[in-house]
Amino acid sequence: MHLFSAHKPLWALIALLTLLRLAVIGRFGLGVDEAHYVLYGLYPALSYFDHPPLVGWTEWLFTALMGVNEFVARVPAVLIGAAATALVYFWLLRIFASERLALWGAAALNASFLFNALFMMLMPDTLLFLFLIPIMATVMRIETENRTGDWLLLGVLLGLAGLSKYTAVLFAPALILYLAVRRRWDLFLTPKFLAAVLIAAAVVSPVLLWNMQNGWISFAYQSAHVAGSGGISFTAFAQSLGAQFGAYSPLLFPLAFYGLYRALKTPQNAPLFLSGIVGLTVMAFFTYNSFFARALPHWTALFYMLFVPIGTVMLLQQNVGWRRYAKGAVALSGLLVLVLYAELRSPFIPLPDYKSLHRDLYGWDTIMRHAAGQITDPARQAAAVTNWSLASRALYYGRPYGIDTYLVDNRYDQFDLWQPNAPEGKDLLFITTHDFKKGITPAMQCASTEQAETFNLDLNGRKVNTVTLTWCRNFKGTQ
Repeated sequence: MHLFSAHKPLWALIALLTLLRLAVIGRFGLGVDEAHYVLYGLYPALSYFDHPPLVGWTEWLFTALMGVNEFVARVPAVLIGAAATALVYFWLLRIFASERLALWGAAALNASFLFNALFMMLMPDTLLFLFLIPIMATVMRIETENRTGDWLLLGVLLGLAGLSKYTAVLFAPALILYLAVRRRWDLFLTPKFLAAVLIAAAVVSPVLLWNMQNGWISFAYQSAHVAGSGGISFTAFAQSLGAQFGAYSPLLFPLAFYGLYRALKTPQNAPLFLSGIVGLTVMAFFTYNSFFARALPHWTALFYMLFVPIGTVMLLQQNVGWRRYAKGAVALSGLLVLVLYAELRSPFIPLPDYKSLHRDLYGWDTIMRHAAGQITDPARQAAAVTNWSLASRALYYGRPYGIDTYLVDNRYDQFDLWQPNAPEGKDLLFITTHDFKKGITPAMQCASTEQAETFNLDLNGRKVNTVTLTWCRNFKGTQ
C-alpha cells in the first residue's frame, strides 16, 4: 500500500495515459501486424512461422475471456504500457535516487512516438518490455547476493522473453559481458547457473519443439529477415537510422545516444552501467545488420526504452540551457502524441489522397463486406489477396462472413500453415488496393478474368484507398 501512496505523481500519470489509450483503442481498425497476431490467438499453436508464441497466447487469453474485436485485442498492450512505465520509473529511481527525475524519464518514454503505438497495439516487442528491467534487476541481485531463488527467477524471465521474441537471445551476451567486465566469472562456475539455463530452455521448449516439427523454418526465416542476404548497403543503414529518428521523436532521439555514452562512462553506477551494456548490445547488433538489410524501427525498442528516459534524466542534470531542451523535447513530443491520439479517435488532419495516416488501419471491414457480397457459393468461391501484408486483415475481417480467404503468392510463410488446402479449382475473387495492385491476368492462371467491382474508401472527403475486386475463374495457380 505504501508503494502507491508514496509515488502519487507516477500513478496519476499512468492512470491518465491508460484512460486516454482505452478511449482510443476501439476507434480504428487493426494494422498489418496487429491483425496477424490476433490471428495467432484465433489459431493457437506451440509457436509460429514469424515469431515465438507468447503474443498469440496472450491474444488467445484476452479474446477467449472478452470477445474478438479491436478493443479487446489492444487491452494487453495498454496494460503492458502501464507496467512498463512503472518499471522504467523505479529503475530510474534506483539509478538516480530522485523521484522528480524518474517521473520526467517516465514521461519521456510516453512522449516517444513509437512507444505509444506499442502501448496500444500488441506486438512481440511489447511483451519484451515486461521482462527487460526485471531481468536486469535480477542480475543485480545475483551479483550482490547470489541466491538460488534469483537464479531460478532469471531462468524463468529469460525463458518468457524467449517466448516473446527471438531478439531476447541478445540478453545472454549482454549479461555475460556485464558480469565479465565486473570480473564475476565465479558466478558462472556454479550449479545455479546451469539450473537457470535449464529452466530457460524448458520455458522456451514450445518454440524448439515446433521448429523441430517444422524443419526449423522459423529460425531460418528470422536469420534471413534480420541479416539479409545481399552485400553491404549504406542506403539500408541510412534508412534504418532515419526511421528510428522519426519513430522515437526527432527531439528525443539524440538524448538516447547521449544517455548511452554517459552510461558506459559510469561503471561505478552498476544499474546504469548494466543498462549501457544491454543497450549497446541491442543497438550494435541491429546497427551491424542494418548494413545488409533495412532494420525496422521497433526492432531497437529495448534500447530506446532504456535510453530515451536515461538520456532525458541526464540532460536534466546539466546546465539551465540543456534542462530547458530536455523539458521542451518531452513537452513538444508529448503534445504531438496527443494530436495523434485525437486523430486516431476522430480523424481531422487533411492529407492528400492515398496519404492518410489511416491507410493501413481503415476500411478492411468494408472491403470484406463488399467481397462477401460478391461470393454466392462459398463451396466453390473464395476471396484472395496477392501480398502477405494484406492477408492478415483480409482473413480477420472476412471471418464474420464465413468465406475462405487465400494468400496467393510464391513465398512460404505462416499463411501456408494456416491454409493447407490449395485454392486450385476455385473461383477466386482477388482483392487489390491502391498500393498493392498486382495485375491478376499476367500473374495468375485463370480460365477467365472479369472485374467485379471498384470502389473508393473515403475519409473526410479524401481517398484513403481504392479497391478493385477481380474474378479469376477456375484458378490453376500462379504463372
